[in-house]
Amino acid sequence: MNFAQLTPYRNMRSRFNLAIKKGRLAVLDIGSSKITCLVLKLDPARLAEAGRNDRLGTSLFGAIEVVGAYNVQSRGVRRGEIVDMDEVCRSIRMALLNAEKMAAPKVERVDQVIVSFSGGRPRSFSTTAEVETETGQVTGRDISNVMGACPPPPVGEARRILHAQPVEISVDGEAGITDPRGMTGHKLTVAMHVLTVDARPLSNLMECIRQCDLDLAGVVAAPYASGLSALVEDEQRTGAVCIDMGGGSTSFSVFLRDHLICVEQIRYGGDHVTSDIAAGLLMRSAAAERIKTLYGGLIPTGADDRELIDAPRIGEEESPNRRQISRGMLIGVIRPRVEETFRLVRQRLVELGITEMPGCSIVLTGAASQMPGVDEMATRIMGRRPRIGRPIRIAGLPQSLAGPDFSTVVGLATYALRPHDELWDFAAPRPLSARGRAAEMFRWLKTSW
Repeated sequence: MNFAQLTPYRNMRSRFNLAIKKGRLAVLDIGSSKITCLVLKLDPARLAEAGRNDRLGTSLFGAIEVVGAYNVQSRGVRRGEIVDMDEVCRSIRMALLNAEKMAAPKVERVDQVIVSFSGGRPRSFSTTAEVETETGQVTGRDISNVMGACPPPPVGEARRILHAQPVEISVDGEAGITDPRGMTGHKLTVAMHVLTVDARPLSNLMECIRQCDLDLAGVVAAPYASGLSALVEDEQRTGAVCIDMGGGSTSFSVFLRDHLICVEQIRYGGDHVTSDIAAGLLMRSAAAERIKTLYGGLIPTGADDRELIDAPRIGEEESPNRRQISRGMLIGVIRPRVEETFRLVRQRLVELGITEMPGCSIVLTGAASQMPGVDEMATRIMGRRPRIGRPIRIAGLPQSLAGPDFSTVVGLATYALRPHDELWDFAAPRPLSARGRAAEMFRWLKTSW
């Protein structure tokens, strides 16, 4: 892996550490339907203590509090990618300004921000490497060497690494090691999950944050953030698929042994269902969204043909003789698109071999997962009964932001508690000089004797 290309991410991590020291940080979920901002108050001492103990428990969650929250309608974003930068900047400023006003008694102006990224056609790769330890005992330098020895994924110039995380470390064939430093061994092996996205939309997002006069402290894949929020610890450990049914797309993340191992995206979402209703019933998009939210569903019942819904055609909104349709007709328009989306998700899971994972659970989250009957349709197509995942509770989180449609932004707050190790958290490998070898030998003798 080329450590020289990771300088922007090292700078982001430095800004993140600065935000931790200041005790304040903002997280932004920039989606196709809405932009949500949370202002977080952090306890640096408690975070440092939890980091030393390396555990994720109640004490860690006590180190963070939501002191400001606001969400606005998203403009200028389509399928998770920016198409109008001025509109997006305006929406970000509005969401952040109102969240800061709410947080004013407890937190001053926030400069550092972590954002989600839900576009860019994400693709996952795995890469492995093995090196000989230099002294017979694993050091930080050995870890850097094995990371640098991992071959980069064949992504080309048009794509960029978004996450690069070690998911499996073994010493002399012994796997399941979380931190090998200080262990005795001669062969150090690491397997990494590398998530890549299109470079252009990611660069547009970074430029948008810069134009808003904010310091970018991290970019997190939206499906990854949703999984951190909607999956419980046991699911992340034993294996789970988190399907995030958003407005512009449907994406899924796969977790195993507390690590993210795969991310994929299907470019169909709730907005496409709205478009189907508007086109099929000759309605305005706003009216189509309204009846989808109030009356939409996927499983027909015997009473649907008797339940009538106002569905005015374009130009007939003020007419006293507005058209009415049955709920069964509305379900008939919605159902094919959602069914196609689940079939595409299942096809990708089969291709990746995820369906063969024993005990792998399925969790649905996102705004579209709240549609009545979505769990029954998922059961029929996916072959397993899913559950609807709601974000974990964080101190100060408003009740209005506790639904599945806010899993991503809460996941960003969870990520801020303890971000997983990334490739840029490790020092770049350097050849040892004679003085460096002597220093390494002295350090080894000191720790061993």
